[in-house]
Amino acid sequence: MRTFSGRRLIERYIVKAILPYVGLSLFLLTFVLLAQQAGRFVEILGSAEPSFEAIAGIALGLLPSILVFTLPMSVLIGTATGLSRLGSDSELIAMRAAGIGTWRIDSAVLLIGLSCTLLTIYIGFEVAPKATALMRQAASKVALSRLESPIQPHTFNTEIPGKVVYVRDGDKTQGHWGRVFIHWQDGGQDIRLVTARQGRLDITGDQTEMVLTDAVVTTLPSSPESAKNTPRQIVTESSAQLRVRLNTGRNALLKKLRERRIEFDELTWQEALDRVGSTTGPERRTLVISLHKKLALCCAPLAFALLGIGLGGRTRRVRRGQAVLMSLGAMLLYYLILLAGEQLSRNNTIPPQVGVWLATGATLVAGLTALFLSERGGSAWRFPSRLFPLKIESFQISRSRTHSSIFLGSLDRSIMRDLCLNFTVAYATLLLIFLIFTLFELLRFITNAEWHLVALYLVYLVPFASVNLAPISLLVAVLVTYALLAKRNEVIVWWASGQSLYRLAVPTLFLSLLLSIVLGIVQETVLPQANRRQENYRAQIRGGLNRATTAAGFQWLAVADTTRLYSYKYESSRRTLLNPVVYEFDSKGIHLKRMILSAEGRWKEFGVVEFEEADLLEVGQAEQGKFSRELRYSIDEKTPIESFKPLLNKPSELNSRDLSNYIKVLKKVKPEETAPLRVALYRRGTDLLAPLIVALIGVPFGVFFGKRSAFWALGAALLIGLLLWASASGFQQLGNYRLLPASIAAWATPLIFIALGVLLFSRART
Repeated sequence: MRTFSGRRLIERYIVKAILPYVGLSLFLLTFVLLAQQAGRFVEILGSAEPSFEAIAGIALGLLPSILVFTLPMSVLIGTATGLSRLGSDSELIAMRAAGIGTWRIDSAVLLIGLSCTLLTIYIGFEVAPKATALMRQAASKVALSRLESPIQPHTFNTEIPGKVVYVRDGDKTQGHWGRVFIHWQDGGQDIRLVTARQGRLDITGDQTEMVLTDAVVTTLPSSPESAKNTPRQIVTESSAQLRVRLNTGRNALLKKLRERRIEFDELTWQEALDRVGSTTGPERRTLVISLHKKLALCCAPLAFALLGIGLGGRTRRVRRGQAVLMSLGAMLLYYLILLAGEQLSRNNTIPPQVGVWLATGATLVAGLTALFLSERGGSAWRFPSRLFPLKIESFQISRSRTHSSIFLGSLDRSIMRDLCLNFTVAYATLLLIFLIFTLFELLRFITNAEWHLVALYLVYLVPFASVNLAPISLLVAVLVTYALLAKRNEVIVWWASGQSLYRLAVPTLFLSLLLSIVLGIVQETVLPQANRRQENYRAQIRGGLNRATTAAGFQWLAVADTTRLYSYKYESSRRTLLNPVVYEFDSKGIHLKRMILSAEGRWKEFGVVEFEEADLLEVGQAEQGKFSRELRYSIDEKTPIESFKPLLNKPSELNSRDLSNYIKVLKKVKPEETAPLRVALYRRGTDLLAPLIVALIGVPFGVFFGKRSAFWALGAALLIGLLLWASASGFQQLGNYRLLPASIAAWATPLIFIALGVLLFSRART
């Protein structure tokens, strides 16, 4: 046993040198892509308030599909980086000098690739289908729970066909509402206005009914304007209890779930083969393409391991930064070939078995070629040192010059250069992976005529991705830069020359400040317009529709401090209400008393709305059918005109000033919906502190972990980034559910991590 163990010492050493980089890359890439799917969480959950179980089910359902994508990339980056470290430390040369053959070195790497391939196949064909099925079940439960209680207090529900429902009071958790108003018109039939003192939902089987207490039903002609000529057509009926059937879409959803065919990504290997064998025609070709594509992705780790052997530089010294850049380029080329091969297969240009395997086959050929050239001593992978100055050169320290100027010394130029280079590499890597995964997510919706839309969508997605990825990229750059300074003992040299840790941190703080300014400018000027554009292009790609960013057409408005409801169309050019109808209720706001119909309404002055050619129609039981006309009719309305404008509901499409104005307007109409927007507004400022936070934490952590290994510094970067993201997201959810004030929910995470950074600086050696 000892002899066998001694013979395998080299293989175990190589595996131990590579696996940490594989694990680190896997953790980083999976974390980034899981964060990228936050938009999909919003799309799945909608406006519901899901339970923790539902959120966890959806997150766990997404994770295996992400691992199928990130495992091959992690093998390539980890293999190339690990071998480049062995080469840069001359360990590969020592192994060759000791008589270690090429096969022994390569076999350890190929063993990693084969193991990851088997793991990816198991995840892709066994774990991912079951997880996807569970995720869709969790999403269905969330959708059903939203439909089972579709009505919220102080909110207009216009999703029920033929009805507009508004509730002034109530408790959604108990399902009880007070002062209910329903505008009911099916097709061209008469209009029924239903008011009630109280209401509740009664769900029996597939039927959903609203049970109203002390209800009054007012029936008008199909056109309210005609009621002024035929007041006798107005009929008012009272009822102690009234049942109104609501078509919430729950029945249709239940039927769809019962009849839903299992999607291909929910099938295991044997089930997928059976599905392919039982279909014919174009559907069979599509299934064959999907099956071979998944199998090719699952087999990619072995091909990437072989390519990583060549990119690792073999016995020549290839720096780790160069290996990462080469891996990044190889990944980009792989996925471009994969996309091209899939499109050629879908167009019947080449057989599916050839098209989707084209990228994996090309990777195998490239790996064998690189391996052959490396063994022959070729210069295929030599890079000019000028293009990749990753190693800090030796400096001649001039203390007088360093102290006399902040950013003119060799210390600042050296650290700033390495920071910028490492930041660029980290940012480019994460951005590329972000865009590639997004492209794969949309691939099934893309046709040949939509590739120009895809290109525009990805272009306008870059600002959003940059704002989210820049802080974590800076954290990686700071930790790697200072870890390498500590590992090469250059920190000790600077300390010996009188430079403290605070002085070493000056370039980082300057870069973080500069990055915060750039992010602030992008966030306030570029990002809102870019988000509107990319949402528009995404909607066109996914559904072929051009969705407007604002609500258009018929509007409903309830003023909280009065007993009026408004329905109208808003003309923004003249700031005028077109065809407004005002519903006035009694003093308690329960039953309808009067309707005001007009051609136009405009603000005469603040607090006064004037209606032209207004028709006043009494619909209360006391003066039912009484009609009068006023050439000019004014009502006192303290709500400003901005409250009547069509409202946006996505803070990402507004800058801070517009978002603040939007919150002020929404507070007068739907105050219960302002909590998430206030949190988002406060986070506009706190997110700009993210570069400063990562700088304060990254410098002492980098120096501390750098004494051990740069790998531990990178691991610390990922852990800190994960904690920062989880903390910010957790406090944001507490603020969204009004469990914490918006300011505390937004500022809690920055203050905690700034205090942690200051504590680390105060405890670090200087």
